[in-house]
Amino acid sequence: MSPQLAALLALQRAEEPETRVVISEGSSIDLFRGLDKGDYDVGITSETSTAFTVSIQQLWRVELAVALPLRSPLLAHRTIPLEALRPAPLIYGFPPTLEVLSRLADTVVDNQDRAFSRIMSFELMTGMVAAGYGIGIAPQARILQARGSGIVMRPFAEGPIVLGTGLFRAAGNTAPAIERFARRAHAVAESDYRNTPLSRAAHRIPNEWQRTDSLMSAPR
Repeated sequence: MSPQLAALLALQRAEEPETRVVISEGSSIDLFRGLDKGDYDVGITSETSTAFTVSIQQLWRVELAVALPLRSPLLAHRTIPLEALRPAPLIYGFPPTLEVLSRLADTVVDNQDRAFSRIMSFELMTGMVAAGYGIGIAPQARILQARGSGIVMRPFAEGPIVLGTGLFRAAGNTAPAIERFARRAHAVAESDYRNTPLSRAAHRIPNEWQRTDSLMSAPR
């Protein structure tokens, strides 16, 4: 989940209230199978590897960072070198919604002998890191949002490590409602969604729903 996704869904609702958006959440493989079978019209996910024939529209990217407990000796670093992370137990995963983050963590901190915990939610990662059970890798913005929970964010010293998000649909699916949704996604991805008319438009929430069209989606 990201502020951009919230802005997109709010903008869709404000500008096209007659189109009903039905949202479901699941694993990436379920998303791609659903697109292939026609169960979903569009999906938004950070996954990039798929054996299915889908069209990909790149959207926004988020920067990954390290989550540390308040008394971690690693806080002596303003930015964390990868080498400094290798001895620390690693807490990561967040399946089924962020399988790609697990693989990135494996790549970023590559040590087959290290201790790690694969968990099911960002909230559990936050609690375990705050309690001193290890370090976490997560989107920078989410760590900053959780700093009141006893964790601190540090960026990677080697430079930004980013997690991309894309909009997926079955190849050849050009239904008008989907095209309009894709254009709004592109507009949010290209804009400063917090300080432009996009954000103001996104909060003109309609009072009535006219359900004349249906857009099945699986935003991630």
